[in-house]
Amino acid sequence: MPNKLILLVGTNPLPDFVVAEHFLLHTTSLKSVTLLYSEKTEYQGGTKDYAENLQNLLRSRHKERDLGFELIPLSDVSDAKEIQRNLRDRLIKYLQQTESVHFNYTGGTKAMGIHVYRWLEWYAKEKNLPVSFSYLDARTFQIVDDEKGRITDDLRNKVSLSLEELIKLHGFERENEQSDDFDLFNNAIKKFQELIDNDTLETYFTHYDRAVFVDEKGKILNKTEKLKQKIENNSIKQGAFLEVVKLMPEEYRLFSNDGSFKGPKTNKHTEKAIEFLDGKWLELYIYKVLTEKISDKNNAIYLNWEIKKPEWKNPNQNFQLDVILLKGYQLIGISCTTSNRKDLCKSKGFEIFMRTRQIGGEEARAALVTRLSESQKKEVQSELEIDTGGRGNILVLGANDLKECILIEKIRDFIK
Repeated sequence: MPNKLILLVGTNPLPDFVVAEHFLLHTTSLKSVTLLYSEKTEYQGGTKDYAENLQNLLRSRHKERDLGFELIPLSDVSDAKEIQRNLRDRLIKYLQQTESVHFNYTGGTKAMGIHVYRWLEWYAKEKNLPVSFSYLDARTFQIVDDEKGRITDDLRNKVSLSLEELIKLHGFERENEQSDDFDLFNNAIKKFQELIDNDTLETYFTHYDRAVFVDEKGKILNKTEKLKQKIENNSIKQGAFLEVVKLMPEEYRLFSNDGSFKGPKTNKHTEKAIEFLDGKWLELYIYKVLTEKISDKNNAIYLNWEIKKPEWKNPNQNFQLDVILLKGYQLIGISCTTSNRKDLCKSKGFEIFMRTRQIGGEEARAALVTRLSESQKKEVQSELEIDTGGRGNILVLGANDLKECILIEKIRDFIK
């Protein structure tokens, strides 16, 4: 069993964490972890921050161990001779203090992997130092040893971390606080579920005129008086829309039971009520179904996280994930839209794919929940698969997939 683990740190440190966590959990002889990262220069981006994030995460999770870390920069990750010189000048002194080495070459660039591998093979032979090699297979989520083959099962079932740990590993932080929307609108969410189960959801949109509830720029109204003026004292016809409103908390109801304008308690209540009616109900419904049917010790479900880089000064740079599913260490980001416009849905699908990759690495997947028809859904699915590079990267769900039993089957199949 190795005394030292060597990892290559690129812009996606998640595979490094998974490999290190596995060996730390199963190898009592492991005493130190060496992280080889790209030094920031005029010609290459640096990954020192990712190496430090990884070191901090592993230390926080294994406080009971006397674990050593060495962070070693590589000054030119595309130059074989320079990589070899760095290893000779910066790594040898640590190798002289160990009895056996394991090198996992999943992270970093291809050039880093090849040249570090070759140099370690040479050095180990020269010094009679036991060395072994492996990589983390992104398709099966297993560690594959060069000599022994697959030495683990699916590590998503063995290695897990919290969403907070995951985003911090990639240099992000959460901006917003947990809301009470799910508990607040629970009865109304159940009504939406009833409409979906009875194939009558479209009757809700028959009476929900979005133009009434947004301003000229398409933003949710945040003034009760402005909403009152737009409605012009017209009552809302009886129907699914009013049935939903009746089940909202009293201080958030826009209309009385007879459909006449009522007005919530404050402007903030008005804004929050419209947000819910305009589409937040869908993400709350998805969260409800996943929490009840999929959530377990290995599948964690999160709701509405706004995420940013600490150095971002403009709030417009922040982005939001509606629903997040963490299967062990694999992130599945879910974006929800009540739109049935193909162009808008495709745009949201591409955005959620890019965002999940930012905070979850290449292992991340994305799902888009919409009201698209079956034919439009298939078109968007096909187009996004081409844009994102593979069928397993993204899942598009439409109006016919919203029933609980169908939704769960599709999600479970997607995250296998």
